Amino acid sequence: MSSEIKNLEVKEVKTPKPAPKAPADKSEKDKPKKPDPKHDKPKAKLHQLTPYAGTVGEFGANPDGIYDLFTLATAEALHTVKFPPHVGQALHEAAQPGTAVTVLGYLHTTPKGDEHLHLASLEVAGQHLQPQPASPAAEPVAVQGEVAELLRDPKGHPRALRLTGEASELRFPPHLGEQLATFLTPGAAVEASATRRADRPGELRAPGTTAPLHLELLTVGGESFLIK
Repeated sequence: MSSEIKNLEVKEVKTPKPAPKAPADKSEKDKPKKPDPKHDKPKAKLHQLTPYAGTVGEFGANPDGIYDLFTLATAEALHTVKFPPHVGQALHEAAQPGTAVTVLGYLHTTPKGDEHLHLASLEVAGQHLQPQPASPAAEPVAVQGEVAELLRDPKGHPRALRLTGEASELRFPPHLGEQLATFLTPGAAVEASATRRADRPGELRAPGTTAPLHLELLTVGGESFLIK
C-alpha cells in the first residue's frame, strides 16, 4: 500500500441565491379587510323616542292574518306604526280608525328599505297604553324617583340602577350600559316602566331580597328611551 497521501481537491459549493421577491401588489395590500361578523358587530343603539300626534287609519295584518300595524296620519306625513301582535286586541279596542292618538316611538328602517314607526307606547283620551311582554310570568311595574346609585358588574360595566327608597334594582341590557350611564347620574329624576319576573316553581328566594326589575321604557332629563 502506498504511503503517498493524495491531496483532495475541495470544491466550494455555491448556494444559489434566492430569486428576488416580486414587489407586493399595492392594490391588494391597500384593499380593506373583509368585515368579520363574529368580531365586527355593530354597536347597539339606544333608541330615543319621539311623540307623533295624529289620527289612526286602517289596521294591517301579518301573513298569518294577525294585526301588527296601523297607519297614523300626522300633520307632516302618513306613517306605518308597527306593534307586537300580542297587543293587537288592546290597541284595536282603544284606538279605532279615526281616533286621535299620540304615538311615542322611533323610526326604523328595515334591511329592505321600508320605514315604519316602532311603537313604544300610545296615548289616547288621556290614557297610556304600553305593550307588555307576551309572557304572563312578567309583572308590569311603574316606578319613579331619583337615581341613588349606578350598579356595575365585576368588570366595571354599568348593569343596573337603584332609586332612592327602592329596594329592587332596575336592570338594563349590558350592551346599553355605557350609553345609559351618561344620563343616570345620582340625583337625576327618573320615570320608568319595567317588568318583574315571577319566581319559577321550585325556586326559593333568600329572606330580605326582592326580584329585580327589568327596564322597558325610561324617561330621564325630559328624554324618553326604549330599552331593548
